[in-house]
Amino acid sequence: MHRTKRYGIALDIGTTTLAGALVDVSGKKVLGTLSLPNPQSRWGADVISRINAVTEKPLLLKRLTGCVIDASNSIISKLLNGSALKKGELREIAAAGNSVMEHILRGISPGPMGKIPYRPVFKEAARSNARLSGFNVPEEVTLYTFPLIGGFVGGDSVAVALATGLAEGNKKNLAIDIGTNSEIMISARGRLFASSAAAGPAFEGGNIRCGMTARSGAISSVQIEDDNVRLGVIGGMTPEGVCGSGIIDAVSELLKYSVIEPSGRIKNPQEVPTNLAGRIKKEKDGNSFTLFTGASGNITVSQGDLRALQVAKAAIRAGIKVLLEKAGIRPQDIGKIFIAGAFGSQLKKESLERIGLIEKEWGKKTEGVGDAVLTGAAMTLFSDDYKDKAEKIAEGAKYVPLSGSKLFEREFIKNMNFN
Repeated sequence: MHRTKRYGIALDIGTTTLAGALVDVSGKKVLGTLSLPNPQSRWGADVISRINAVTEKPLLLKRLTGCVIDASNSIISKLLNGSALKKGELREIAAAGNSVMEHILRGISPGPMGKIPYRPVFKEAARSNARLSGFNVPEEVTLYTFPLIGGFVGGDSVAVALATGLAEGNKKNLAIDIGTNSEIMISARGRLFASSAAAGPAFEGGNIRCGMTARSGAISSVQIEDDNVRLGVIGGMTPEGVCGSGIIDAVSELLKYSVIEPSGRIKNPQEVPTNLAGRIKKEKDGNSFTLFTGASGNITVSQGDLRALQVAKAAIRAGIKVLLEKAGIRPQDIGKIFIAGAFGSQLKKESLERIGLIEKEWGKKTEGVGDAVLTGAAMTLFSDDYKDKAEKIAEGAKYVPLSGSKLFEREFIKNMNFN
């Protein structure tokens, strides 16, 4: 008997970037993906700024909700236009994001999360009519919004745990979803411990002088050989900027060739006894290093970029330390490390080690899993069993706040330098 195929849309509602996937539910495969910058960034690069914006002007909530749904509609439309499908063949949308993003998506003020004890208004998963929620889809399409774990650890973390199998069994594993709001999870003693480090947008190309998201034209990898700087560019085109993985690679290579000190200072040209010195430019706020010289200007790594990266990686390392203590395990006890994020699969393990984002002994245990949020969201389209799994993950996870933690503060300062 012929069975009608079913299709769905998975959405990763990120603070900086929105990503969508067109999913063949019947065949359990992704047909295409697309990402766009989150238009909410005009109200601030981080979730705290957006909470403050909505708290000060409650009427802004409707605008923030509307613009993220409009952007999601654009993603859906472009995904469908790139396929042979029609909107009438869609059956469901599954959306996952951090706690603040999911509140705004659902039109619920995240205001309570801006003050102690930083609690979300809701934690449960939601099922609703997608069209009534503002999505430009047929009336029969449903919207599934992921459950939250607590505080600033939202449905995106649940999706990562679902996609990686992190919460299954008694293994001691670590997952880091690198982004503006970087989530950290450790599985140990049959439990899942989760926290969120406000790393800032540096890993996604934000607050970086020549930064951009991981899209066509972005420098995504850097390698130095015999004083030559070799660049990997998404789409193989002329570089337009540098994304998170490119910044991490660049800093790693510059540390390797002693252009940057462990403190993060870019050396003066006369301190670098190689041809790389010619790429160093003295500026008022510190030196910069040129990655690419083009007709429209240079693409550089500035001293300010390094400081932003140091803050981001120190926040993540400090968060990992707090979770290890809470879980009662040592760094060497960790069996596998999953690095999630839009650029997770492009990151080099040696680069992560060299800048100090992960422990040196973790390199061989580390696996890049790409946008695991999108993968986890897609899984819940396959069957309700995955939705049940997601909800059990959220219910069983232990949220560990970092705010006010003396250990976090000490570890943050300790990890500011590069290794």
